[in-house]
Amino acid sequence: MKSVGLCVLYSALFVFLAGCGKDNKSGQAANSWGFNPYTSGLGGVNSPYSYGSVSLNQVMAENPCISGYGSYQGGQGPYQGQRITIQQPLTNFQTVIPANDIYVGVTSYGDVAALVGTAPGQPPMFVAYLCPRSFATSGQGQILGVKPGTYTNCQIKPIVAATVALPGGATADFRMLDYGSSARQPFTFCRQ
Repeated sequence: MKSVGLCVLYSALFVFLAGCGKDNKSGQAANSWGFNPYTSGLGGVNSPYSYGSVSLNQVMAENPCISGYGSYQGGQGPYQGQRITIQQPLTNFQTVIPANDIYVGVTSYGDVAALVGTAPGQPPMFVAYLCPRSFATSGQGQILGVKPGTYTNCQIKPIVAATVALPGGATADFRMLDYGSSARQPFTFCRQ
C-alpha cells in the first residue's frame, strides 16, 4: 500500500514538473489578438457588411452610442454618429468562418462588432465600430475571447462573447443581439 502511494505521488510530481517548463505557454490566452486603435481615428461609418437583409449600418442605427459615455482620447465630446473602426484578422482562430458569413454582437453602450468570413483558407476578420471613449494615446489594444454562437432569435448569427480592451484599460464587452439594444429596445430583425 505504501509503494502505491509513493507511485501516485511521484506520478503527480512528474506531471506537475513536466507542465512547468521554461517555455510553457499553457496559461496564456489562445483566443487573444493585438490591434492598433489609432489606424482609423474617429469618423463617420458606412459599413460594407451585411447578412441577408440585415446590414451593420442598420444594427448601428438601432444600437446608438450612449451620450456621455466618455470622450475620444480624453477630448471633449459628444461625437454623435462617429465611431472608431477596428479591423483585425484573427489568425489561428479555432472556428472556421466561411467566406461572406457574418456574426454580430453589440454592447450596452452602442458598440457593434462583426466576425466576418473572408476568402477560403484565410482567417476571419474581426471588425468593431466603437463608440467614442477615453483611452490612452499610445499602446496596443487586445481582442479577447471571441465566441461565435449558433442559436439566436435574430436574423443574423450572434457573437456570444468578445472583449475589446483599449490601451489604458477601457473595454467593450460584446454580447448577443437577442438581449436588446443600447436604447433598451428589441432589434426590429429579432423575434420577441
